[in-house]
Amino acid sequence: MNAGIPQGTKLGPILFLAMINDLDVKPHATDIWKFVDDISTSENITKGSNSKFQFCIDTINSWASCNLMKLNPKKCKELRVCFLRESPDLSPLLIDGHALEVVRSHKVLGLVIQNDLKWNAHIESVVSKASKRLCIIRILRRGGVPEEDLLSIYFALIRSVLEYCCVVWHHALPLYLADDLERVQKRALRIILPGYSYREALAQLGCSRLDERRERHCLNTMKRIEIEGPLSKYVPLSRASSNDYELRNSNTLTTIKCRTERYRRSFFPSTVALYNSHSKET
Repeated sequence: MNAGIPQGTKLGPILFLAMINDLDVKPHATDIWKFVDDISTSENITKGSNSKFQFCIDTINSWASCNLMKLNPKKCKELRVCFLRESPDLSPLLIDGHALEVVRSHKVLGLVIQNDLKWNAHIESVVSKASKRLCIIRILRRGGVPEEDLLSIYFALIRSVLEYCCVVWHHALPLYLADDLERVQKRALRIILPGYSYREALAQLGCSRLDERRERHCLNTMKRIEIEGPLSKYVPLSRASSNDYELRNSNTLTTIKCRTERYRRSFFPSTVALYNSHSKET
């Protein structure tokens, strides 16, 4: 394509997706994720080996030049995730001679990813964004807007922010971060129903705690993945299909063995355990 398209049209994203469809960085990178004009790629470096990621960067840069686009080195970031006692000495990645900034955290499609794979920065960003929107409910409350409408506005503008991509980070949250999220909902319900306790407000408005809703989201996501989709290969087999004998173990899905606590608190191992516990209760 040698011409632009008016912004906001339905045809624009389709044509852009068709244009970037031939971008491939293998075998230089492990994975590549393309979402409209946002491209992320990764490389696994084993201990003692050298990085070949510069070839990947050069491939993307060359492809962009051939398609009449230009990468902005200031907007491209490098995030290194390493849990070794001594981090390897890696050469800087370059785009047209400009070194990419090495960051400790970076926002990818709305999620703030940290180099230690913790979620403090993301929760801080979410709580700050949602807290600023509480003034909307305060102003509408003063204007006499009914409680039902205030609740709908809270669901649409504030709770949606608090729960964005929650299946990714829910199980990895320590208690104090989960409390930070819950505190925002407490403040919102206190505005909608002043004089009620948090438990009374939840019952009066028919709401659930955020941590309970996140668990349901995780279970529903696991069920959808189990049925179909590219992630279904990560769901373990049911014990009925993996064993020819009837065993005393009442788990529905085979438990995922985890070597580290970090992996155990990720989505699949934690949600499988949650799925099995709910199956026992029912």
